[in-house]
Amino acid sequence: MTFSPTRRALLQGGALSTFSTLLAARAGATSAPRRHVPATSSWVTAENQRPGSPTWMAGDGAPAGSLEAYANTPSLALGEQLSVFVSSSAARLTAKVYRLGYYQGLGARLVETITNIATQRRVTPAPDSMGTVDCAWPVTFEVSLDQRYLPGQYVIRLENAQGRFRFVPFLVRDDTSRATYLYLSAVTTWQAYNTWGGFSLYRETDPTGDTVISNGSRALRVSFNRPYARSFANGAADLIGNEFPLLFLAEGLGLDLAYGTDLDLHARGADVTRHRAVLSLGHDEYYSGPMRDALVGAVKRGVNVAFFGANFIFRKIRFEPSLNGDLRLMVNYRSSADPIMATNPSLVTSNWASYPADAPSSTFSGSTYGGANGVGSLAVADASSWFWRDSAVSDATLLRGALGGEFNHFSRATTNPPSVQILGHSRVGGGLSDVTYSALPGQGGVWCSGTGQWIYHLSNAPRLGGHWVPNPISATPALRAATINLLSLFAQGPAGNHEPSLDNTAAFYG
Repeated sequence: MTFSPTRRALLQGGALSTFSTLLAARAGATSAPRRHVPATSSWVTAENQRPGSPTWMAGDGAPAGSLEAYANTPSLALGEQLSVFVSSSAARLTAKVYRLGYYQGLGARLVETITNIATQRRVTPAPDSMGTVDCAWPVTFEVSLDQRYLPGQYVIRLENAQGRFRFVPFLVRDDTSRATYLYLSAVTTWQAYNTWGGFSLYRETDPTGDTVISNGSRALRVSFNRPYARSFANGAADLIGNEFPLLFLAEGLGLDLAYGTDLDLHARGADVTRHRAVLSLGHDEYYSGPMRDALVGAVKRGVNVAFFGANFIFRKIRFEPSLNGDLRLMVNYRSSADPIMATNPSLVTSNWASYPADAPSSTFSGSTYGGANGVGSLAVADASSWFWRDSAVSDATLLRGALGGEFNHFSRATTNPPSVQILGHSRVGGGLSDVTYSALPGQGGVWCSGTGQWIYHLSNAPRLGGHWVPNPISATPALRAATINLLSLFAQGPAGNHEPSLDNTAAFYG
């Protein structure tokens, strides 16, 4: 009789992948006392050896307005049930549910197919006085997380009879996990940029979200009860471009992963301390007070945090209840004109660095936002450090094409930790971009890439429409090696006890 382990038993496995075994052998041969390897898990390794699907991104997206959908929550726990709300011009649809990962280079595995789903067109609500578009569509179908579903990042591919499709993303959590790494999906930032229905936190558009009407008019509050626009990665939002390439790499390495969103950080911030490292992905801009407190508090208690993007923890938000729960309406005034100033200044949604919060991200990270014109080559700094080990670089190395989008840098004009180590110091279109690291004894380390495009160039992850994830560049091997060094160190526990940061800022900023 063939033994079939339970899902829970599978998730609790901890055998090293072949990759880590080889690294460990290599470490023993060259014998550096501080050489580490990433923490891996047998269940992630085994899962990614299963057959992948070559067609999960293939084909054409459905035209705007013809097929739209959203889920009742960005994440749910093992064993729960997801509700999906659909508006469609087709009478029947098929839903294909994929788990994302490496899967022998294909990027996703088909988990379930649901056929013959009855659908109809639904009304797009008019924006209210705050620019909020809050749908109240009835449930179209449900996905039950039975034994086929493991923790991870998923997308539903909704298809009409012609194969035209739209994505609906969701994430599955294991709320008992004590995995080494927490993959933290930035869904609040996804929603801030979502234009579906006519408004994002940045601009006004037509109801499909595809055509800009005004960059001077924006919402003050946005809802999770609405689809992501067709122009936003065909409904996948920031998942494909700003997050998936790191997930592709991490699952390919078999990393010991747990999965969550920033809304989970808001609701269950204490859970972060069950992990040794938090992986903040490509664009993690919008944070509530509980989200920030959970992350900063975790660093003080020894949890390491890696910010793989720029402009992190920049906008302050709060939530209001709506359909499907208490965390469905996200408020962001961006100034002390927020009406709640009169009754509860601690909830005012000005920027984190501004009054009344006065709490820039640099306070605990040593990295501050620089701007959006961050195109340039990464100039390696402190090449003899643990970070650049085995990456074949020197202090004179320029990693061409590595930097782009928004950028962060060290600044003496703001509050920083007592010790900040600069690992890259580069001139970009808008100023300077720095790779920074801070780790105080007894505390977690905080690493910041300083660029919005670090994740883009880590792997040859599949690309939606050939352009959502840029091709790897010549700098990719060095960036990947440095990232593996980071993951290896952060797996050991408080980085301040293993590699405390060595302040070298005077060499770059006087």
